[in-house]
Amino acid sequence: MKPFQIITPFLLLSLPLAANEALDILEGKKEVNEIDLPPLPEEESEEVGGEVSYVAPEWAPSPLDPVWSRAVLFEDNDNPWVQQLAIMGLFEFSGSWGDAKTEGATDTDLNTTRTRRARLGARMKVFGNTEIEAVGEFAGDADFQRIERLKAKTQIRPNYYVSYGKMRPRFGIEGSKEPHQLLTPERTLLSNMLMPAETLGVSFSQDCAPWDWSIGWFSGDSDRYIPGFHGDGFLAGSLAYESGESLEGGGSMRTRWHLDYIYNLDGRDSRSIPRYDVAGRRSANGNQLIANNPAFTHLFSTGIELEGDRFAFEGDFQLANGDLNAWGMTLTPSYWAVPGTLKVVGRYHYADTDDAAGLVGGLGAGSDPFYDTSPLFVGDEFHSFYLGANLHLYQDKVTVLNGLEYALMKDDAGGFETDAWVWHTGARLSF
Repeated sequence: MKPFQIITPFLLLSLPLAANEALDILEGKKEVNEIDLPPLPEEESEEVGGEVSYVAPEWAPSPLDPVWSRAVLFEDNDNPWVQQLAIMGLFEFSGSWGDAKTEGATDTDLNTTRTRRARLGARMKVFGNTEIEAVGEFAGDADFQRIERLKAKTQIRPNYYVSYGKMRPRFGIEGSKEPHQLLTPERTLLSNMLMPAETLGVSFSQDCAPWDWSIGWFSGDSDRYIPGFHGDGFLAGSLAYESGESLEGGGSMRTRWHLDYIYNLDGRDSRSIPRYDVAGRRSANGNQLIANNPAFTHLFSTGIELEGDRFAFEGDFQLANGDLNAWGMTLTPSYWAVPGTLKVVGRYHYADTDDAAGLVGGLGAGSDPFYDTSPLFVGDEFHSFYLGANLHLYQDKVTVLNGLEYALMKDDAGGFETDAWVWHTGARLSF
């Protein structure tokens, strides 16, 4: 049988040939290769209804790239023992200028500058499945110089990990970020109040898009160097869902939702929740004596993050329950006015409690109650409005931050209000 007799039936069924051309082939007057076939239809560029993956914008090439690449001292993925050795560090300087005014009391001077963080450490990738981090904190006086983290993360199966050592569990958007990723000079009052200390723990996690989760146990001890195993500790769990969607005019948007929960088994006996000790101190707004540190048993955080090419938004709600109940929310929009160089940042923070003088925090550069050099303010309702601009000199590794904040602390029990206009400035360098 001739070849054309075999393929002709298939051609007649699959190709829209003209009737006379089909007859010519059957009669042997024309060969198949003499017929001009119509073009195949073009494939669709995107699958209808398909899932969109968000691709984060890349930093533009910079003359500083070779300098920062020197932080990696050794890298060989074929080495069976050590695949990478790198140094890591963070230097952060911050300053604030303003006054906190309380009716019937002396104004509190908030003018101060300080080295907020000075960290140096190393990172290793070993055995093809483990990453080790060791970081020391050298800012402040001897009471606050410490081992900031000493942990390892091992991949036990594809997308399954176990982390162990001295570390901090994931809790809230601000509390889960590395300091050089923060959009504002300092975390909010409620984040600083609820964020647990770095302590010994073990955590299991899975990262399998679009879901990721983690659950772990952490010691209730707190120590500048290596904590011990104090009390029953606390349990920490986190669940998140991340997706992407297309935007009109091109581009895409990343959406991430999270739910974090901590159960403090030790209650008031915990040394890591809260991580600060303000008992016995007096507040700057009213000279009230702080009798006890708050004791939190249940801590919740849930919120959403949106990130596009130029616009981003973070919204977080936090709640703590124990012998003191406190709750609040933080809304943080940001916009790249000059992509990759200048970012405008706004933030509104609200915190509340039913307990007199239940909220504790500072203002300005000394807003973290962990540092006892900070003037403390207490109240039962707090509002903060911040607007600033971040100048990125090199990615998010060399950043200059400037902004203006208005803060209002109310204390119904004391019958007074404290308000302050504060100018913030600071600089961060990380590698």
